[in-house]
Amino acid sequence: MTREQAETLARLMAEGRPTRPAGVLTALLEYHAGRGRLVAVWNDRETLDRYLAEAPVPRGLELMRKVGLEPDATTIFDILEHG
Repeated sequence: MTREQAETLARLMAEGRPTRPAGVLTALLEYHAGRGRLVAVWNDRETLDRYLAEAPVPRGLELMRKVGLEPDATTIFDILEHG
């Protein structure tokens, strides 16, 4: 991911904030030395699973494709604590 792609993706994420999928608490883009990772924190696993079952293309993937990127992998982690 180039710096330009990261900046454009971050802008698209900010513009899309009002229409994020229900259940997304926050989303962020990590970027360092040409590598980026889009992270979305969901309200709960059930909401995420329901969204993934219904969405033709998940929002994060849609935004990444708009800047010419295809993710290496999608990984889901459980969050055990947040404040």
